[in-house]
Amino acid sequence: MKSLPIRTVLTLAITGLLHLCITAQSVTPNHTDSLAAKLGLTSDSVRTDLLITLGEELATSNPQQAFAYGTEALALAQDARDAVRTGLAFKVLAKVYNFSAVYDKALEAMLESLRHMESVNDTLQIARSYDYLGEIYMASGDFSNARNYFQKALALNIKLRNFPQIAMNYKNMGGNYMAVDSVEKALSYYTVSLLIADSLKLENDRVALMNNIGIGYSKLGKHEDALKYFYKLLEMIAKESDNYMKASAMVNIGRGYLGMKRFPTALKFARDGYALSKTHGFLQVTRDAAQTLSDIYAVQGNYRQSYAYFVEYKNLSDSIMDVDRAQQVARLQTLYELDKMEQENAGLLLENVKSKRSLETRTIALVIILLLVVVLGILLFILSKLNNRLLDMNKALSAQGRELEELNGQKDRFFSFVAHNLKNPFNTIMGFAELMQRANIGRDPEKARQYAGLIYDLSSQVQRVLSNLLEWSRLQRRTFECRPEPLEICSLIKDVLEMNTREAARKDIHFNLSASGSVYVSADRSMITTVLQNLVSNAINYTPASGQISIECNVSGQQTEISVTDTGVGISEESLKQLFTFDFSQKIGTSENNGAGLGLIICHEMIQKNNGTLAAESTPGKGSRFSFILPLLKQDETEQSAEPLSHLESEPPDDLLAGGRIVPPEALPEILAGLAPLYNEVSKVLSIENLETFSRSVTDTGEKYSISGLTGYGRTLTRLTRSHQIDQIIKILPRFRKYLDSLTPGN
Repeated sequence: MKSLPIRTVLTLAITGLLHLCITAQSVTPNHTDSLAAKLGLTSDSVRTDLLITLGEELATSNPQQAFAYGTEALALAQDARDAVRTGLAFKVLAKVYNFSAVYDKALEAMLESLRHMESVNDTLQIARSYDYLGEIYMASGDFSNARNYFQKALALNIKLRNFPQIAMNYKNMGGNYMAVDSVEKALSYYTVSLLIADSLKLENDRVALMNNIGIGYSKLGKHEDALKYFYKLLEMIAKESDNYMKASAMVNIGRGYLGMKRFPTALKFARDGYALSKTHGFLQVTRDAAQTLSDIYAVQGNYRQSYAYFVEYKNLSDSIMDVDRAQQVARLQTLYELDKMEQENAGLLLENVKSKRSLETRTIALVIILLLVVVLGILLFILSKLNNRLLDMNKALSAQGRELEELNGQKDRFFSFVAHNLKNPFNTIMGFAELMQRANIGRDPEKARQYAGLIYDLSSQVQRVLSNLLEWSRLQRRTFECRPEPLEICSLIKDVLEMNTREAARKDIHFNLSASGSVYVSADRSMITTVLQNLVSNAINYTPASGQISIECNVSGQQTEISVTDTGVGISEESLKQLFTFDFSQKIGTSENNGAGLGLIICHEMIQKNNGTLAAESTPGKGSRFSFILPLLKQDETEQSAEPLSHLESEPPDDLLAGGRIVPPEALPEILAGLAPLYNEVSKVLSIENLETFSRSVTDTGEKYSISGLTGYGRTLTRLTRSHQIDQIIKILPRFRKYLDSLTPGN
């Protein structure tokens, strides 16, 4: 379907709709005037939105102005190729046409609106378009098509779960069936709509629906049911200023009591409705009230009053009919003017088309030229980028060449280092072995033990150097992966000291550990163990007999510092500066304290991989202090990591509780009926999702009934699940079955 010509639409706005204002009421200017004042201060898109809003608000009160706003919005939206705004502008025109009873034009405009919404697959607007098409068909008397579109709108809104629109769709369907006198069906749809409106507190919809339902029951002769809804309606609007609905409800109540032959009550409500409607000039309500009063007086035998109200009823009916006729004449005049304007503008439209084609031709030529310029610019840009890339590649290749030369030289120096620094220890080892072989030292066991001890010490030294070289090589090749985990550092320090107790005792060296409580860090256990072992081992090696080694663990802010302090020989200031730099010129001596210095370099790189720092302080002749800093574990992770595993490492007791607490009787049903199915599910399908659900439920149950052992089990399982330690999970999971068995009656 083609869109309406802009020139024609503007002409219609100026002339054709003048006749539509005969019955239009004046509009309170507060809101619309404030929107209109913004039109000249906005961009095209915002202006289009304002025009659409103004058009919809004025469609029934000032159709001439609404039509002008709608046509301007349509022109702007079409120029911007904005499908959604174009569809909304067509909807404004459709509303104006529908109000003017020009239903063919209303349908044409609304179908155009629907087509644009379907082009962008805007489901919400498509549903609204279906609904309004149904209203247009209803107004034109085509109830079958109206019902089809209402049903389409209802299906889409149900899919979108758009409950306010669902309520409106049911209301429209009820009105459709009421119009064809299918009152029972109408009441069923009205009732569903009222239920939804009640739940959503849609007050305006509730008022209209109660009125419609009351009218429906009146048509069926069920006056008592009708009165219930009319009374509820009066209660709802008692404090509001909706005098039209109040007067209408009073008249309907009067007719209801008339049907029930309760004439005094019927007369009271009919008079009240008549007085209120006449005061405010509601012609139709006054007409209905006059008819009701005439019927009541006739039944009571008061024919004079009955006749007087009947005459007023006839006069009001004639007045309303005159207004309808005037509106019909105005619509016919509007259609005549529209047809005349379209014929007069046909020539202008043709000329406009020719001008537009000429402009399009020039525009296309200009666009082609611009495209050629853009293509040339892009080609030049690409060539420039390629040239720059080649230059960068040349620079990178040069840098890589220099790096390869340096690495090659480093490799040569490394092999030379290994060859020269391992030659002397091996020569010494071979010399002592040869002496032991040639010399007759069987008669001198003390000397044999001395030679064997020297050989063992040198071999151990070489083994340490080779191990350090291997670790350093792995770090350089980046094959040593860091795997951080929650780590309690104080217990790890104690483990390392325990491993070195024998060596320290051999030299009569005393350990002092200053650490209280549990300190959790996030670090690789293997790496930190290696660092501590190196620092403690070095402290033992370089501390004379009867010395002292102090290990401290201090927390400050979000990090902790671990230090190893000895009373050894110390390090010179010059050596201290190059302590963490590998010098290939170093040599391995033959004394027990000499080394290649690789251990500290490895420690330095491992601490860096764990987001920490390693530092050294020393005073020659007094001792050295090595310290490293690690980040603390976050609070929530610390709480989970703090749960002891000791109660899981052995067979659980009958109650699985720390401290021997017994399960409260009220907890048994929830544990057996709630946690048992979850355990069975996680045992069948060992997935992370099932594990998280099960561990969370166990923790919650333990906290709810103050069962500390159950809480600890759940938190431990949660921590293992989050760190994906499946092997540990498989180890501790079956113990919950034993716990359940211990709670089952009869076990």
